[in-house]
Amino acid sequence: MDGQRQQQLFALIDAMNASLDKQRWRRMPALHQQLMRLFHDYEATETSATELRGVKEQLYAAYATLIERQNQRAEELKRRMESHQQNQEGLLAYSMVNLISEKS
Repeated sequence: MDGQRQQQLFALIDAMNASLDKQRWRRMPALHQQLMRLFHDYEATETSATELRGVKEQLYAAYATLIERQNQRAEELKRRMESHQQNQEGLLAYSMVNLISEKS
């Protein structure tokens, strides 16, 4: 594989990590599609099975890490939303009790 394509593949992985860091979730599917297209182009032209296997292993490891990070971020967001909802419900209950006690 020429060095330029390999750099492009890993630049896309870096872009996906940056999007995750900046919470730009909507960019992820487009970046994933670009990565897959570029990989398929590379796979069609690579003549060395050893080189292909090495690149696949590197991409698999990088992508597995990315998926793990994405799942962690999703869980963190879910916890924040649940906490926010509980705080809003508590605030609403406090407001209702306050309103009822003012009318009494």
